[in-house]
This record gives sequence, structure tokens and C-alpha cells, in this order.
Amino acid sequence: MIARLFRIALALVALLVVVAAALGVVFLETAPLVARAAPPTAQDVTEARRFVRGVRGAIQADADGGFATTESELDSVVRLGARFVPGFRGEVAIGEGRVTGAASIPVPGAGERLWLNLRAAAPAFEGRFRLSSVEVGGVPLPPGPTLEAGRIGANLLFGDRLGDTVLDAAQAMRIEGDAAVFDLAIDQLGQNGVMRGLFGALRGEEMPVAAEVDRYHRLLREAMEAGALPLEGSYLPYLVFTLKAAQEGAREHGPANAYTAAFFALARTCGAKDFAMVVGSLMGGDAPAPEPRAWTARCDALTFNGRIDSRRHFTTAAAIQAASNRGFAVSVGEFKELYDTVKAGGFDFTDIAANNSGIRLSNTFMAAPLEAWPELIARIEAEGDVIVSFEGVPRILSGEAFRARYGEIDSPAYRAELARIEARIDALPLHR
Repeated sequence: MIARLFRIALALVALLVVVAAALGVVFLETAPLVARAAPPTAQDVTEARRFVRGVRGAIQADADGGFATTESELDSVVRLGARFVPGFRGEVAIGEGRVTGAASIPVPGAGERLWLNLRAAAPAFEGRFRLSSVEVGGVPLPPGPTLEAGRIGANLLFGDRLGDTVLDAAQAMRIEGDAAVFDLAIDQLGQNGVMRGLFGALRGEEMPVAAEVDRYHRLLREAMEAGALPLEGSYLPYLVFTLKAAQEGAREHGPANAYTAAFFALARTCGAKDFAMVVGSLMGGDAPAPEPRAWTARCDALTFNGRIDSRRHFTTAAAIQAASNRGFAVSVGEFKELYDTVKAGGFDFTDIAANNSGIRLSNTFMAAPLEAWPELIARIEAEGDVIVSFEGVPRILSGEAFRARYGEIDSPAYRAELARIEARIDALPLHR
């Protein structure tokens, strides 16, 4: 959800740029407006999760729609969101009756020599959201027309009238100390294909409809009930089964949609619980169909690399990758591990290794022509053909131990550890 809201904001920012260009304004600058922030920490993940829980709680059917967030929470959301856009810098301030945000975005290919700098302020309001000021490259733009252009552009870019939905989400905002208090009406953000449209924009095409995912889900469940898939031991047969089912379905729905639908179904069945809960809002068409029967078989005991959690990490990362792009899937894995340094005992690079192995599986199959799939599937004969060994990979580092060894998640030592994991993935038989 953090990434979703962050990308919505960036889409609106992009439209500000279009407006500036249309007015013939020279808006690129040679220095960033916003200083480089420290990489996100476990505390940032905790703050951002509090923000997300607050939004989710406010939009439940039985909620009053009230939601308060602090400057600290918003700064954490920005720091985490910046991981999805290389070089992005942002900051948020609450005070003097308004929320002010600033952003600096490096121009791709310019080596941080050219920057797009933006600043905008939103005052307290009742009724419809508005901006009191907008600057691009230090040049003031008319707030009303600029916001309207952003609304129209988001509608066109993402579909499902996303611009209208976002601007109608907050019906009022009050400033109370360092907190902004909103009256929200955004239950539709997770409905009507909004999430599906956003993820579809990330990967460059529409997401599969619910009926496609339901079909693969039933295939998996029926195979489990019939004993064609094991209920304990190695998870590998599930991967091969799903890939073969996607290969068959690709003849009708195309490789990308077939792969995505099949791995959504696999994540719904055997992946992380949180992903299974949101699969429905990532899909188009009608809601997922009710289960045709009470399934008794479960994949809870299945392991990958000898661990149950590795099965969940691998599957969920592969499904997220199919739905979006690599930066999204990698960052989600990082955030989970940062949070674990506070709540679950430590940062575990073996989880990152499982995540990245699943991501690479999706990259390999979605980049390959359908005629290459049979040979790729034939390479998967053992777990070690598709997921890296965890031998020698650091695991369960406390926050203190992580900082002592790596400093932060952007440090050379941290990047070197990730590079070692990626080198192992490169050497897997599936990717040679």
C-alpha cells in the first residue's frame, strides 16, 4: 500500500511536469532542492506500518472515516517510497495550517547533474482537496489548473478514474500540532480495479481477471485433494505443476497473463497470508468466485530449502514480481526484513535470498518466448535448480548486529552481500 500511494503521488507529480512543459517553462535545475536522506530503518518501517494500519482502519465499512497521521509517519512513508524510485529525495512538513511537501527527482541518464525539483502545499480544507501553492523548478504554477491536470492525467494513465478517486478520498483535513487529521472516504481504492490498474501500469499491461486466477486455484486445489501433489516434503512439485499449467493456459491468454494468474493462484494457496488476502483487489473482472467445495488438503507443511517460510517468501515474491517490477518486489522484501529486526528477532538474508530467487524465476519465464518454456521447465529437477543454497548466507541479525556489520541498507557492505546472493542465483541451472 505504501508503494501504491507513493506511485499515485508520483503520477500526479508527472502531470505537474507536463503542465510546466506545456507552458514553456524551463524547470530542470542543476542541484536538488531536498538533501539526501538516510536510508530507511526498522523504525521507519514501524512508522509506515502504523500509517497503513490507520488508513486501512479508517476505510472499513464500520469506521467513522477519521484518520490522523504525524510528520514522522509521513517522513517514514517517503523514505520507504523513495526505494521504488532510484535517486528520489523527498520531505514532508506539517504546521502553520498546512501540509508541505518537497521532492527532487534526478533526470535519468544525467548522473544526478540535472534535477526536477518540486514543492507544493495543501492547506486545511473542508469539502474538496486543494493546493495553495505549487512550484516546479522554482517557478510558481497556478495551483487549481495544475491539480486539475493531475486529476485528468491520473485518470488517463491508470484508468478506473483513479485521479477522481484520489482527490475525493479526503473530504476534510485539519492540522493539530504536528498531526494532520483527515476525514476519509477511500474504500474504493481497493476496489473497481484501482490496484489492478496500478500494478498493470508497472508491468506495462492489464492484470489478469479473477476468473483466470480462480481456474488455476481450482487446478491446484483439485490436484492436492486427489493426491497428485504432496502435502509434506518438498514444495518443488507445486512449482513445476503451476508452470506447466501456465504454459497450457498461455495458448489462450498469452504468456504474461497466464504466468501472472497461475502464480497469483499459487500465492493464494501456498504463499504469505497477507498476499493471499489482497489478490482479489489486484485482479480485474468480478470478485473471486466462492470456493466450490470445502478443501481439506493444505500445503502448510511443505518446505523449500528445508523451511516453510522460504516457501512463502519465494512464492509471494514471484507473484509480486509478475504483477509489478523488480524494484517493487525487492523493496517489499527489504522492508519485511527491516521490520523483523524489531518484531521478529532479526534481519535474515536467507529470506532475501528466497525472495530474489522467486523474483528471478518470474523474470526468466516472463522474458522468455512461450516456445522456450518447455526447456526451461525441464531444467527444474531439484530445489537447487531454482532457489539458492542458504549455506554461508547471514541470518537472524539483530538491529544492533546488522548496523555493526552493514551500517544501513544502502551501504557498500550491504550491496556486496546482495551481489553475492545475485551471483548465486545467476549460477542456478534454471538461469545458466
